[in-house]
Amino acid sequence: MKQSFNNNDIVILGAGLAGLSAAYHLKRGYSVFEKEPEIGGMTRSIRKDGYTFDYDGHLLHFRSEYAFNLVSEILNGNLAPHKRNAWIYSKGAFTRYPFQANFYGLPKPVVKDCLMDFIKTRITSASSASGANGNFENWIIKTFGRGIADYFMLPYNRKFWTVEPKEMTCEWLEGFVPVPDLEDTVAGAISDSTKPYGYNSRFWYPVKGGISELIKGFSERIKNTHVNKKAVTIDQHRKEVIFEDAAIKKYRNLVVTIPLPELSGLLVDMPREIKEAFSALRWTSIYVLNLGVKSDNLTEKHWVYYPEEDVIFYRIGFPTSFSMDVAPEKRTSIYAEIAYSDAKKINKEEAPARAIKDLKRCGVISDESDVEICLPIDLKYGYALYDSKRRHAVQAIKNYLEKFNIHTAGRYGSWKYMSMEDVILEGKQTAESLKFKV
Repeated sequence: MKQSFNNNDIVILGAGLAGLSAAYHLKRGYSVFEKEPEIGGMTRSIRKDGYTFDYDGHLLHFRSEYAFNLVSEILNGNLAPHKRNAWIYSKGAFTRYPFQANFYGLPKPVVKDCLMDFIKTRITSASSASGANGNFENWIIKTFGRGIADYFMLPYNRKFWTVEPKEMTCEWLEGFVPVPDLEDTVAGAISDSTKPYGYNSRFWYPVKGGISELIKGFSERIKNTHVNKKAVTIDQHRKEVIFEDAAIKKYRNLVVTIPLPELSGLLVDMPREIKEAFSALRWTSIYVLNLGVKSDNLTEKHWVYYPEEDVIFYRIGFPTSFSMDVAPEKRTSIYAEIAYSDAKKINKEEAPARAIKDLKRCGVISDESDVEICLPIDLKYGYALYDSKRRHAVQAIKNYLEKFNIHTAGRYGSWKYMSMEDVILEGKQTAESLKFKV
C-alpha cells in the first residue's frame, strides 16, 4: 500500500550539512528526507573502541561573522580555535604549508630553482589569481614559475585531482590557492617563516565529540526529518518524489543536496541534451583510512601533504591534534586520504597495508603493529572535477531543473568546490530565495 505524506511546500533531499542548513533557515514548511539510517551525510563521525573518526578531515574555517556566530550558537561553546600547523613532506624534508612561500629545509638546489623561477615570474608578468587565461597548469607555471610547479604544484595536484592539471580550468581557485608576494617567499626560503597564508590559516573544531556534533546541533533545531527514505524516482512534471518503500511525496519546491550525478538516475523523461550534460560530470573519489595508533607521542602537526607518487596518500591528518577527546588515553588517531577516479584506479584491498607501510617509511608511526584499528571509508564523491565541460554542463542542468522548481545546494548538489562555511551559507541562501516563492 502506498504511503502519502501530508503536503509541505518544500521537500529537501539529503540531510547533510547543506540540507540541514536549508531546513534550519526555512524554519517551517519543509520536510527533509535522508536515504541513510542517520543524518549528516559526509559530516558524520564514527565511534569505535573509544575512538571518534570523522568521515574525512572536516575543519571549520570562517570568513563570515554570521556563519561563525551561527556555528558557535549551534555547538553551544563546544568549539575551539586552532592556528594551522600544516606541512609538506618532499625530498625527504618537512617544509611549512604553503609550499610556494616556504622552501626552508629543502635541498639547496631545489630552493634555488624555486626561488629564482618565482622571481622571474614577478619580473616578466603580473599574475592573475582569477586564472582567466588558460588552464590550471598554465596558471601554475605563470604564477609560480617552473621550479614550484615541478617540485610541488603539478605533482601534488595530479595526485589529488587524479588528472593532468592542464585538463582543469581555474574556476575553483579563488580563495583556495594562496599566492604569496615576493618578499614573503624570499623570507620563507632563508628562514622558517610562519606567516599565515590561505583561507585555512586559522580553523575551529569541536572540543568533544568530533565533527558530528555540528550535525547534532542542527538536528536539535530541526523538525520533520525522515531517515531510511531513499528516493528512487523524481517525477519533475508531476512534482512528486517516489521513495524505495513506495511512499510518495508531492512538493511545490524541491531542494536537492544529493550528488548531482545521482540525480540523473531519478528524473524522468529528460531531454537528450540534459542527459548528455549529466554524463559530462566528472569527479574524484577519496578512500579514507582512519587509523587508531598505540602511541601517546602526540604530534603538533595538524596535517601533512605528500606530493610524491611513491607515497600512496596525498594527505594525512591528526585528529588528536585538534581534540584530545577523539582517542583513548595513550592513543593517537590518523586519517590518510587516497584519491582515485576512472582516470586513476586503486586496489582497495591492498591500499590499507600499503598506507600503513608508507606511514612507517615516512616516520609517522614507529611500527606497523602499532596500528590497532584501520577503518576504511570509501567516499565515492570526493570533489567535483573542474574540467572544460563542467561549467556548461552544470549550468544546463540547473537551468532545466529550475523550470520544475528544483533547486540544488551544497558541495554535491551544486557540484562545486566549497568549504563547510560555504555549504552552510548556501543552505541559508537557498532557504531565503525559497521564502519568496512559497
